[in-house]
Amino acid sequence: MKLILADHPDIPLTRLKEASQVVTFNEEAYNNVDTKDVVMDSDYQSDEIATDEDFDTLRGWLTGQFFYAGIDIGPLVQNTFIDLFGHELLRQTKTIKNILRAEQPSEVEVFTDPEPVYHWLPLGSGQIIPGIPEAVATTENIQLDVYTKQITKRHIKNKLFRLVGPGILRPLDWGSEIISRTRGDEIPHDSDVVLFIFTKNNINVVGPVVEALDDCVDLTVVTHSHGFLNTGKKISTVLSNSDVPVVSLEQYASFASYKNEINTLTQLAKAPNSDQPFSNQREHKLCEVDLTPALQSRGWLYSTLQYPRVVRYVHMMQNMFRTEQPAMVLLKNDGPLPTRAVATVAADEGIPSLLIQHGVDLPSRRYVPVSDQIAVWGERWQKVMQAKGVEPERTEVTGAPQFDHLARYSAKDRSQVRERLSIPVDRQAFTVLLASQPFDDTIRSDLIQTAMDAVNELPDVELILRPHPREDTELHKEAATDMSNVHVSESDDIHDLLFASDVLLALRSTVVLEASLLSRPVIILDISSEKPPINEFSEENGFTEVTNQIEARQCIEKMKNDPNCIRRYVEKQPGFGREYALNEDGGAANRVARLVETLVSKSR
Repeated sequence: MKLILADHPDIPLTRLKEASQVVTFNEEAYNNVDTKDVVMDSDYQSDEIATDEDFDTLRGWLTGQFFYAGIDIGPLVQNTFIDLFGHELLRQTKTIKNILRAEQPSEVEVFTDPEPVYHWLPLGSGQIIPGIPEAVATTENIQLDVYTKQITKRHIKNKLFRLVGPGILRPLDWGSEIISRTRGDEIPHDSDVVLFIFTKNNINVVGPVVEALDDCVDLTVVTHSHGFLNTGKKISTVLSNSDVPVVSLEQYASFASYKNEINTLTQLAKAPNSDQPFSNQREHKLCEVDLTPALQSRGWLYSTLQYPRVVRYVHMMQNMFRTEQPAMVLLKNDGPLPTRAVATVAADEGIPSLLIQHGVDLPSRRYVPVSDQIAVWGERWQKVMQAKGVEPERTEVTGAPQFDHLARYSAKDRSQVRERLSIPVDRQAFTVLLASQPFDDTIRSDLIQTAMDAVNELPDVELILRPHPREDTELHKEAATDMSNVHVSESDDIHDLLFASDVLLALRSTVVLEASLLSRPVIILDISSEKPPINEFSEENGFTEVTNQIEARQCIEKMKNDPNCIRRYVEKQPGFGREYALNEDGGAANRVARLVETLVSKSR
C-alpha cells in the first residue's frame, strides 16, 4: 500500500492513481486534491495533543546548550519556541505516527512546499514540518520519499533570507532601539523597585498596585520594545500619563551590548556541533522518535538571530540592575522572553523578584514561573502552581488587582449600563455575549459560527461579539452583517458588557472567571480539540460545557425562559472567595502593594 502525505494539491496524477490513501495537512490541499481517497490529518490527531511531560521535554531541549555570563540562554526563549513551533511539532509527530500505524503502508510519499525558515509554525499551521515524516518513518521502518517544490516563491524567500536576512534585520533592530532610547524619562539611578513591562497588555494588572504603593517607595518603570522594527511607541503612549519615571531598557545599552551580540554570533557560527541549539551533540527524542534532524533548520534561526539578540538583552538588563541597584523587581508576567530574562538576570544578581498573576493560564503546561515570589489570585491557583513544582512558600494569596473594581458593580444600575451600551432594556430582551480569543482563523470562525447558529431565529435574543484586544476583527464584522440581532463591540468596557449581558459564551479566557465573579452564567464552547477548555473551566468545576450549536441553543433557551435556571447555573460556578479570587473586599491591590513594601524592607 502506498500512502501520500501532502500540504499542497499539486501532486502528479500518476502518483495519485497509485496511492491507496492521501492525507492532507490543510483544507486547501484537501479541497483541491483530485481523488476520492483523501482525508485530513486531523482525522488521525490524538485527543490530547500534548501532555505535561511532552512540554517538559521541549523545555529540556532548550536547557544547557548555550551560556552567556553564566546564564542559560535557551530557557529564556521557551515561550517563542514552544508556542510558535514546539506545540505543532508535538502535534505533527504524534499525528504522523498515528497515520502510519493506522494505515500500515509499505511506502510513503511526501509532497510538501515548506515555509521559509523565518516563518513560525504555530499549532494547526497547515504545513508539514521538514524532517518529521522522515524521522517517524525511520522509527516505523517504512520507506519514505520526499518531493519538495524547488522553484517557488517560498524557496526563493528562504534562500534570500539565509543569505541576507540577518544582515539586514540586525541593523534595523539596532536602529529601532536608537529610536526607543529617545522615549521616556532620563535614567533615575537607584530605585527601590523596578517594574518591568514589555507590552501594553495587562497594564491594569500592575496599575492599581502602583497606585497603592506607599509614597516612600521609589519605583521606576522600565519598558522594552521587544521586536524587530518595534520602537515601543504603543507602550510608551499607554504609560505617558504615569506619575513615576518610565525608562526604556534600551537606555541601559552600551557599546558592549552590541559587541557581545556579534561575538556570540561568531562563536555560534564557529561551533556548529556543540554550542548551537539542537546540535547533533544531543539526541532530541519525542514519542520514541529522534527529531534532531527536523530541528536543524530551527536551530539555525535561533543561533543566527535569537540567541545573539538575547545576549544583548541580558547585557542591557545587567547594566540596568547595576545602575538602579533595586531592592526588588516587579513583574506582571515572567513567561515571554523579555520578562523571563529579567527574572533570570535578577536571580543571578541576587535581586528578589515578585510576579503578579495576570491570567488564568498561569502556570500552564508550556510555562512555569521562575520569579522568587508570586502573588496569586486565590487558593485554587496556589494549588495549580504547587502541582507544577512551585514551592508553597513562593506563593501568597492576594487576589487579582484588576478585579478589585468588580466588587463595586453590585451597586450599579444594570438598566443604565445596558442603555449606555445600546443594549435593549426591555425585560423580554435576552443578551448573549461571545468573548473570542486570538486563535487561528479556523477556531475563531467556529466559535463565531457556533454562537450565531445558537441564537439564530430565537426571538428577542441579541448576540454581542466581543473580540480579544489582540484579535483581528474582520471575521466578527463579516459575521455581524448577516444577522440583524448580531453586533460587534470592540471598545466597550468588557466588565460593563459582562454586567449588562445575560449569559457569556467563551472557551478559555480570563473573562470566564470575571463573568463568574459578576454572577453571570457561563457556557463553555468546547468545540476545538486544538484549544480545549483549561481545567479550571470544566464541568467538574461547575461550568457548563457544550460541544455544538444545538447544545448551546438549548442552554440559552432554558435561561431565557426560566430566570431560576440562570440562578442555578450561577450557583454551580465559583464566585468571590479565597478559592478563586480574594477580591470580595476590593483590596487585592493593597495586599500586593504591602507585599512589595515588605520585600523592599527585607532586601534593604
